[in-house]
Parts: sequence; C-alpha cells; structure tokens
Amino acid sequence: MHQDFDNLNKMNTMFHPIFLLLGFWYIFPAYIANGFAVFAKLIKFRHPIDGGRTLSDDQPVLGPGKTWEGFLTGFCSGVIVGILLVMTGPFLLALIIQYLIIPPELVPIVLISVPLVILVALGALVGDLIGSFIKRRLKVGRGRPAPILDQLDFLIMSMLMGALITPLPWPLVIFLLIVTPLIHLLANVIGYLLRLKQEPW
Repeated sequence: MHQDFDNLNKMNTMFHPIFLLLGFWYIFPAYIANGFAVFAKLIKFRHPIDGGRTLSDDQPVLGPGKTWEGFLTGFCSGVIVGILLVMTGPFLLALIIQYLIIPPELVPIVLISVPLVILVALGALVGDLIGSFIKRRLKVGRGRPAPILDQLDFLIMSMLMGALITPLPWPLVIFLLIVTPLIHLLANVIGYLLRLKQEPW
C-alpha cells in the first residue's frame, strides 16, 4: 500500500507543470534543428541529399527540398543551442530545487550532456528525412501536408536517439507528442510569413 502511494505521488509530481516544461528543455535542440534547416533556402546553390535520384516508383528518394545545406544548418544550429542549455543546466537545476523537490530521474534531463544534444539534434533531422522518404513512397507531393507524419517524424526519432543516453519519462513523452504538432504548425506559419516556406504547414 505504501508503495502504491509513493507511485501515485511520483506520477502526480511528474505531471507538475514545471516538470512537464523540462520536456521542452530536453527536446529544444531538436526543435531548433528541425526549424532552422529551412534557413538554408537563403543559400543560392543547394545540393539535394538524394542527388536527384528516383526509385522504381518513379518518385524521388527524398525530393529536392532535403539538401545537405539544410541538414548541416539545422544540425549546427541545434547543437549550438543545445550546448548553451548544457552550460545553463546547473543554474536551472538550482532554481528548481529552491521551490520544488525534483524527482531523481529528472536530474539528467536538466543536466543534459553534449552527446545527448548531438543525438537529439541529429535524430530530428534523420526523422525528417525518414518522413520525406515515406511521403515520396505514398506519392504525397512536395509541400503537400501529411498530418501526424509531418509533425511527429522528427520528434519520435529525436526521442528514440536521445533515449540511447537519457530516456524521457513517459509523462514527458506523452506531453511532447500532444503539444509538438501545435508548435510545429505555429513555426511553419511563421516560416511562411517570412517567405522561408512555400506553404503554412
């Protein structure tokens, strides 16, 4: 019975708004990597990752929108921002401890490491490429929406690769799966208004 109460208290703590926000702290390099890749469109000459190749279905492997310049721009941006989070993590932990008792399993999420940042940022970009590959196989035209896949491909792969070092507790996973599509849509609308994207989704 005592263990049941402990588990209940632990679950309630994990759903505390402050601790849910730590999910953003962990995954923020992925958001940056996925979002900043679009800025490579400002580069005049870009090189498609698939080299313009098609498969037996006569569809591109990935499509001309997935370029090495975009991949590197997103990756470097995500890692740079992630390193800033690594540097400020101890200050955030000290601030949280002043007001709340933080569950031990959340400490590694606050004190993220550089290897974790690299995996999370890389996972976002790899997930986006996988999503493009699937869309081409489904013959979804470039720029056309693919609900759920568009919003979650980068997130799922990012969390899977990040879990190799520090897995997220399941409440944070669920939280991110719910809110990320909304954030993704907002980011795409902003990119569209800035004329960095041809479509607002």
